[in-house]
Amino acid sequence: MRKVLLAAFAAFAAVLALSLPASANAAQSTNDDQPSSSAQPNIIGGGNATETYSFMVSLSNGCGGSLVAPQWIVTANHCGSAAQGRIGSTNKNSGGVVGRIDRRITKPGTDLTLMHLSAAVGNAPVALAQTNPAAGTATRLLGWGCTSWPNCRIPAILQQIDLRVLPSSSCFAGGGGAQDLCVSGDRTHSACHGDSGGPALVGTTGRWTLVGETHGPGDNNGECATTTLYTGIAQHAAWIHQQIGR
Repeated sequence: MRKVLLAAFAAFAAVLALSLPASANAAQSTNDDQPSSSAQPNIIGGGNATETYSFMVSLSNGCGGSLVAPQWIVTANHCGSAAQGRIGSTNKNSGGVVGRIDRRITKPGTDLTLMHLSAAVGNAPVALAQTNPAAGTATRLLGWGCTSWPNCRIPAILQQIDLRVLPSSSCFAGGGGAQDLCVSGDRTHSACHGDSGGPALVGTTGRWTLVGETHGPGDNNGECATTTLYTGIAQHAAWIHQQIGR
């Protein structure tokens, strides 16, 4: 299965980035729901982050991640290894807290990896979903991936976009399972290269829950500008808690 959200962003030819803006409570389901004209055309179709996400991680290998405990980051296995992560900044090159990654644990048979920080950070982690959101639920995607495709443009500022959860079967063509998350998308609204490992969220400002980890395209018709398959967090929550000792 193709993994659209690649891992080595440091080598531009090897990896790219993903992100979009909007408000998760105003997610789009039709063309009439698209972001306002003031939104920058970014994540594809998203815009600059409207808040600072304390848990958002920019990994040194170009992938994204989510802080789920003071010393633990959730990301994608296909991202490979990373030396460090910048946590809690909307700029991937400055700000936030930089933590050194000293080991990683992957759940066998999945694209889910935990990266361990050598020292705890004080940032507030994101809550883990215990159940999957229903189809039709608004979800927010975050990332520093390509803001256009196939001519990729990479942002320095974190992008966000609000889309909707689809029935999981809508992403079966991309390799998803019944407990994975399928997120809506089209040629002008989608995650893309460089968003791998980053979050799909539900909630509101300051009260977000991690429901998915960016895995790849939801179908076999393209690399970006399509539905996006997210590893469902709820099905792995018990394993994550076991590993991080919480």
